[in-house]
Amino acid sequence: MEQLVAQVLDKLRQREQQSYDCTYEQTATVPSAQLFLDNANVTVENVSIELITSLYRLDFSNPWVAWLLQGIDYQVHLQLVINELAINFVPRKMLLDWPIQIVTTHQQPLNALHGHQLSRVALAALPDQTILVVTPQQRLTAEATDVLAVKQMKLQMRTDEDCIWQK
Repeated sequence: MEQLVAQVLDKLRQREQQSYDCTYEQTATVPSAQLFLDNANVTVENVSIELITSLYRLDFSNPWVAWLLQGIDYQVHLQLVINELAINFVPRKMLLDWPIQIVTTHQQPLNALHGHQLSRVALAALPDQTILVVTPQQRLTAEATDVLAVKQMKLQMRTDEDCIWQK
């Protein structure tokens, strides 16, 4: 029995170190769900606005959406790579609450924060070069503005909570 437990633990340790990268193509066959068992980190490049919209709406008729949601079920760290021009099409609620990471093609993480007052501590916890999606109701403290400059972060202002296609 101990040998079986040791094998399972070895497999889990090996999985944590492995990553899988793929490119989204709407007409392509989705990768196998087996790779979620073998890889703890999956990056999907070339993610389109259409896929973001379908994923947010939980459109299970889209095989890529079903595949990505299965990855979430398997507790895989999912990273979606989007074009920087598509940032305004990513729902802020998705940035706040979804267990996925969205980055630009320049590897800049996209983030949003809860609360009206954004402090130095909140910004310091984010990775360098983060693009922070904020609303007009959110204010940065003076210290947070300093952290923004030091960590080379960008602010992406939203007129409200919703993104372009949600209006």
